[in-house]
Amino acid sequence: MSSAEKPAFNAEAVIAALSPGLGLSIDPANLDGVANFLRVAERMARIVEAAPVPEDEAELAPVFRPGRAGECA
Repeated sequence: MSSAEKPAFNAEAVIAALSPGLGLSIDPANLDGVANFLRVAERMARIVEAAPVPEDEAELAPVFRPGRAGECA
């Protein structure tokens, strides 16, 4: 799906759909601020996704496995 075919980003719909599953209770007085920050995050994600990454130069990050200090997994 090209960017021309993608529906417009609806921050309020994303918040309504995801917040219950994440256990988030967002005060209606704060909803506009949360939606604004989510729109900023969506714009940043589009910039990152658009950046070219040559296949032969892409290197996967190691897997993080939390543990106690000094303990090796």
